[in-house]
Amino acid sequence: MRPVATFVRTSATLSLMVFLNAPFLSRAQAADVSVDAIMVEPGSPAPSTLCRLKVRLKNGGKQTVSYLRFNAKIDGQEVPLYKSQSYVVNIDPGTAEEVVFYNFYSPPAAKPFEVQVTLVEAQWVQVKKEGKSSTTTPSGPVAGLPTSASLSVKMSPGK
Repeated sequence: MRPVATFVRTSATLSLMVFLNAPFLSRAQAADVSVDAIMVEPGSPAPSTLCRLKVRLKNGGKQTVSYLRFNAKIDGQEVPLYKSQSYVVNIDPGTAEEVVFYNFYSPPAAKPFEVQVTLVEAQWVQVKKEGKSSTTTPSGPVAGLPTSASLSVKMSPGK
């Protein structure tokens, strides 16, 4: 009986050592693509004001990134539209690019509110330019996502 118990213990130890030494991505590891800024215009909206929303993404990777998917929350409420929306915006390595989101209305009462944007998914891409047109081909997912940022918006008291 002893040899079997020793074999099981040794196998379990080896499996644990392989697992602990295996390369895997921690959620704490920063992504090469991040939400650099959230912009709301006007900066201090009155209650029930139509606001413009833009997000600046920073590509710290070595390839162009595109095929972006987001989640967004405005005043604590998730905006379901973003779950089904993909943005095909090519962001070259080492640059930042603004992505224009849908407009939204500020809350009906004059109170600070938060806008949170999460980059859920993105793809590294190969861009092939031919004359005035280009072809964008996905080459793999961006690791380290999701990544998010938030902005606290102070409202003006009236219209």
